[in-house]
Amino acid sequence: MKKTNIVKYVERLGLEAGTTYDNTPFFFLFVELDTKDKNILTSMLKRLLNRNIPLLWYPSNKGYHIISPALIPLQKWLRLCKASQEIYPNKWYMHDVIRISKKAKDVKVIYSENADTKGNYKISKDLIKILELRFECKLPFPNMVKTPLFLTKYEDIELL
Repeated sequence: MKKTNIVKYVERLGLEAGTTYDNTPFFFLFVELDTKDKNILTSMLKRLLNRNIPLLWYPSNKGYHIISPALIPLQKWLRLCKASQEIYPNKWYMHDVIRISKKAKDVKVIYSENADTKGNYKISKDLIKILELRFECKLPFPNMVKTPLFLTKYEDIELL
């Protein structure tokens, strides 16, 4: 890979973590791992799945993105964010937005596991639909409900 000192700012589209259902606020869990280390990915997945939440994960250009489409109450969301920071500390990532726009080298592979065996969580049908369209697949989850999604544009640095 050729490295240069040329930096370009590009606009990305992201999905915010906050949503609502039945006039109650909830959050989606977003985790960004900027490493291809499979041991870190495995540790993160084990930690989060042990919390009995449904997860989706996929390779990104620098590592992996992990998403829970579950409607998570604030206090549990804060504990999940803290648990993920214990496995992979990232002081720059606040778990509030995940990129949904595509990059040139993105792959069309997504994995899922539903550790919510008791059906405690409702799943955002709208978030699942966006991911199904992006990855051209079906993601079967129970307890799906309609939720508003909040999109945001942000600037990102791209090295040329």
